[in-house]
Amino acid sequence: MHIYQLPISLYSFKLRLALRLKDIEIPFREPPGGYRSDAFAQINPARTIPALGDGAFWLAESDAIIEYLDDAVLGRPLRSDDLQARARDRMLSRWCDFGLEPAVRRLFPLVAPETRQPSAVAECAEIVTVRLDRLEAGLDAIGPFAAGPTPGLADCGLTATCAWIDALADVGLLGRLEQPRLQRTLSAMRAHRACMAEIAAYRALTEGWVRAKIGAAP
Repeated sequence: MHIYQLPISLYSFKLRLALRLKDIEIPFREPPGGYRSDAFAQINPARTIPALGDGAFWLAESDAIIEYLDDAVLGRPLRSDDLQARARDRMLSRWCDFGLEPAVRRLFPLVAPETRQPSAVAECAEIVTVRLDRLEAGLDAIGPFAAGPTPGLADCGLTATCAWIDALADVGLLGRLEQPRLQRTLSAMRAHRACMAEIAAYRALTEGWVRAKIGAAP
């Protein structure tokens, strides 16, 4: 079994967090020729990362991979035994991956000064705020994690996406995160012994990417 991924990839980072929480090691590989290559399309027709290879079996999409590893009983389970908590976690993960993350990603082409359009930045920032507030309303009232007392799918995705929000906020493209439940969830992930080093390393990668785009010194 192995995983095709890249260090800077948001969804690769999401999966790496899940592996840390599950306390399992799976070898990483870079997609041959890059993830958009024809060679990688022979492995994963969607040409997306991360992707998992398990013998002749392949699987794309981070949540699908994490759930597959849970179903294979590899490491600690990330899905709750409680039916409602498990469903809430899956819902929040999809809100993040299909709502918040695409809104944040729309800002990537606007980071460099030569391509920055203030009206487009403002529009994206407004959408991000709306989707953050929607997620905030769905997070567990007690926590400390997204769907309850233990981390799950949504915590991995939120941590990954909010790393980019923080990096973009550093250069004024987004506002700082202010949602209290979300801040609580992110703090719980950053303080989790299994995740601390992975989160710190990824924060450095996102900061470096943004600095390079704006031409700032490291």
